[in-house]
Amino acid sequence: MKLITKSTLAYISLFTIAILIGCETNDEEITAPGPTTPTTATIPKELAVESTQTFSEMLSGDAEARRLGLRFRFSDFEPTGVYVAPNTSFTLTVEVLQGTNIPELMVGTYSRADQWDKEPKFYVLEKGKNTINIGDEAGMVYIRYATSKNPTGKTKITFLKGWEHTPVFKLNKTTSANWKKMLETFNKVPSVTMIGNKSIVVVSREEALKYQDENINELLTSLDNVIKLQQDFSGMDGATAVHRPMSHKLLFSEYTGNNQYMFATNYRTGYSKDGVRFILNHKDFTQNGWGPWHEIGHMHQMNAWTWPAVLETTVNLYSLATEKAMGISPSRMKRDNIWEAVQVYLLKSEKDKDFNSDAANVWVRLGMFYQLQLAYGDGFYKKLHKNIRVEAPQVQSNDDRMRVFMLHACKAANKDLTTFFKAWGYKFNGVHQAYNQIAALGLDAPNIDLTQLQD
Repeated sequence: MKLITKSTLAYISLFTIAILIGCETNDEEITAPGPTTPTTATIPKELAVESTQTFSEMLSGDAEARRLGLRFRFSDFEPTGVYVAPNTSFTLTVEVLQGTNIPELMVGTYSRADQWDKEPKFYVLEKGKNTINIGDEAGMVYIRYATSKNPTGKTKITFLKGWEHTPVFKLNKTTSANWKKMLETFNKVPSVTMIGNKSIVVVSREEALKYQDENINELLTSLDNVIKLQQDFSGMDGATAVHRPMSHKLLFSEYTGNNQYMFATNYRTGYSKDGVRFILNHKDFTQNGWGPWHEIGHMHQMNAWTWPAVLETTVNLYSLATEKAMGISPSRMKRDNIWEAVQVYLLKSEKDKDFNSDAANVWVRLGMFYQLQLAYGDGFYKKLHKNIRVEAPQVQSNDDRMRVFMLHACKAANKDLTTFFKAWGYKFNGVHQAYNQIAALGLDAPNIDLTQLQD
């Protein structure tokens, strides 16, 4: 789907935050500022959200997406663990420690609503004291401190009045016992947060309670590992500046509506009440997690070679790479008998084959992309991503995207793949120009019939 939403197909990024301190044996208590609720009582330090937090400027989501050639922006904001209730006067102070830029305040979590495309409310901050009158749209508080240029700023923000503590689990810092205490203590807030090195999960307290006995460290580590795996698959290896791994984390948000199952779009992936278990249960995520693997894959698709017919196809290259890393065998291609459907399509006459038509569904098309990986190894797509990222071709149409893919597939394989593409029924305006450009590369043809490859 164009906005990468899923109704039937089964399938956060926030940054370092000084929220939780401590170990289970630290019984030091602090009096936390906030409204007159049970959360303002004396709270053990290891459970409390820090009222003063420091933030470092980062590149914007748009700047990072442009650098890496991605279709979607990752999450260029940081969680605070602070919640503001509706119709509240929220007071905070801003102190700029370095640079001149001032962060923006976000209230509300992307897609934590009945509308999958729900966005936070944004507030412009200024140096010194800020008082914000929160209306009906309350929620978790985030800081967006992003620039399109060289990020050098540092800011300290102190939350004074009008806020509440929430449960926040931080990878390898929060204990299971303290997490359960947070869930029990901060029982009036609607959302909880779990923060990994590359991921952040924001879900309802209700869902978190169902999985409070899970090993959250193990879960967050697996989420991080899948993001890293897909970035490795995409050639984000740091070999040069343009190939640095994504600097932002990725938001996994629980969506409360009922017309989408899972989805991916700018700044987040989203999961319905029925689908959220796949990001909260470690076994489900690692052994049956095609849904979130697929959505994370959407966040890694490149604009230059994603045309409409393959939007829901090439994303599954990342899913297959994840499945393989999880040790799941045989692959979904074999389990679902996709290779049989591939051969049925390839046996059609030339006039009946059109790669972008209904003659080939998303899974049959996946066979074409996967055959290239089978022929030229797991490094094939890493090389393809990197070459396109370096060249940064300007695409004006979907025909351009197909041509870019064909040319760079030949370069990555170091082979003339004309016969392969013709066998797959590549038909679009400019296809003959693409074949001429391939011929001009002066490459040899493959010495095997790639269309017969299966795993």
